Amino acid sequence: MNKSSHAAPKRSLSERYARYRDAEKSEKVKVKNFRETAIKLLRLLKGNVARIVIVTILTAVSAALNIIGPIYLGDIIDLINVQVQNKLATGAMDFSAIFRILSNIFLIYSVSSLCQFFINFTMAGVTQRMITGLRFQLNRKLSILPLQFFDSHNKGDLLSRLTNDIDNVNNTFQQIFIQTVTSVVTFVGVFVIMLTYNRTMTFASLAPLPIGGAIALVILNHSKRYFRQVWRYTGDVNGHIEEMFTNHRIVRVFGREQTAIDEFREINDNLYQTNRKAQFLSGLLGPLINCANNIGFVFICIVGGILIAKQGATIGTITIFMTYSKLFMQPLIDLSNIVNNMQSSLASAERVFEIIDEPAEVEETVENEITVPQGSVSFSHVSFAYTPDKPLYEDFNLEVQPGELVAIVGPTGAGKTTLVNLLMRFYDVQKGSISVDGKDIRSLSRKNLRSIFGMVLQDTWLFRGTVRENIIYGKDSVTEEEFAAAVKAAKVDQFVDTLPQGFDTVLDEDGSNLSAGQKQLLTIARAIIRDPNIIILDEATSSVDTRTELQIQSAMSNLMQGRTNFVIAHRLSTIRNADTIIVVDNGHIVEQGTHDALLQKDGAYAALYNAQFSLT
Repeated sequence: MNKSSHAAPKRSLSERYARYRDAEKSEKVKVKNFRETAIKLLRLLKGNVARIVIVTILTAVSAALNIIGPIYLGDIIDLINVQVQNKLATGAMDFSAIFRILSNIFLIYSVSSLCQFFINFTMAGVTQRMITGLRFQLNRKLSILPLQFFDSHNKGDLLSRLTNDIDNVNNTFQQIFIQTVTSVVTFVGVFVIMLTYNRTMTFASLAPLPIGGAIALVILNHSKRYFRQVWRYTGDVNGHIEEMFTNHRIVRVFGREQTAIDEFREINDNLYQTNRKAQFLSGLLGPLINCANNIGFVFICIVGGILIAKQGATIGTITIFMTYSKLFMQPLIDLSNIVNNMQSSLASAERVFEIIDEPAEVEETVENEITVPQGSVSFSHVSFAYTPDKPLYEDFNLEVQPGELVAIVGPTGAGKTTLVNLLMRFYDVQKGSISVDGKDIRSLSRKNLRSIFGMVLQDTWLFRGTVRENIIYGKDSVTEEEFAAAVKAAKVDQFVDTLPQGFDTVLDEDGSNLSAGQKQLLTIARAIIRDPNIIILDEATSSVDTRTELQIQSAMSNLMQGRTNFVIAHRLSTIRNADTIIVVDNGHIVEQGTHDALLQKDGAYAALYNAQFSLT
């Protein structure tokens, strides 16, 4: 038989990331949020109003001085022309007036440069304050978003928003603000001066602008859509890299290196193609305006020549117009670059604000508080579904008394871990209620509720820090006596002496310099030192050897003493002494009782138990 006939059809990257094609279709609607995004960015400047006013004034002064400069240049040309004629007539030239004008020009441009220094210095501080506030808002929101948000978002994309997108806003905002004020002041000032000198030549130099402006609007309308897609694809690239490098051992074990490279190539090509289109379209603005500027030069030369011949206009006046025409077009070129950068910056800012605007965990009015927990838990007619069309729990009921050991078993996907999510209010029930010590958990603050629980899960989590810091992570203040007792109860003291600096040994990211069993013992010590009243254990011995398993089970027994315990059991041999074993399937309790009673019943639990031991 052809092996490929049973193979699952390979899903291409184009299909896996098809959501971007859908996003492209709706992009014209989404880019309307750019105005709202710009307003949100400006709100972050609320504490810098005085600095912004000073920068605006200095920028206007600097631009005005640069506008005045060409007038003196025109005066010098006319003065030199007069002096040359005087020399031809009298044989002498007066350089004092020329030096006075040169001194004025030097003073004007020196003051302008000094203003630019203070502008850049002040705006650097303003921008960094704004970016710091934006980064803090995003990090704070990520800390209070519900678990459901993280379950439905790519971690690499979230990291990209926190780093790449915010850096993009940081790199462009200061430049955008200064160039915008400078360009507006220069544009208006030059236009007024040109009208004052000669209206005919002014309109001649502006003749090409309407056509160029219309073309620019069309280009901008198309380019802003691509800029948003660029940052979407950037997040996608980061997501792929984060996934592949986090799991590089698995990739190599299964020989998927080339597949990972091919996938990255396809994602990277998507980013390349989109970025190329965005940069090409936005890059057309500069050449377009330069073309209009050059055509304006031609018109000025033609009209200026006619005016010199018929109306006696001076060469200095024509020179002034040539210079002002360049100054007049420069703001338009700068504005095209500003728009280019603004498209990219606002696209990044919009992605950041998408997360900041996400609804956080709703904290209802706190009606109750548990100050002295007893440890009783009640599920009453609970119904829950991750998606409306696939209910997981329907009319689920369970009573747990203080100090009981409740084991939860069932096939994969039966909803065992969902019970943990509901107990800790990572998700809220849709019908019914869950009570702790007789109080509905929705009437408690999440902080108060979660302070009652301790968790030891299959997936250990350790951060880069010392062994001591990882153990005391769950408690603000710990005495040496508490620390020593927790370490001994969790059997950590049996291996910590083998570490280079003992409890001061710095762990690598995710504790990669420890064995799986050692990491698990540290998480048990962390739970013990928290001293919770209710323990949730997701069987944590499936990936360790028999000796380490015995150590972990002994540490768990110390942790469970005197507490209400929920154990999600994978190895059924570890729950024989449970007060109650609950067999769940499709969100329902199909059996409930002690280990011996359920075996005698010869039902679902007996089938699971016998199947597991028949395999061993």
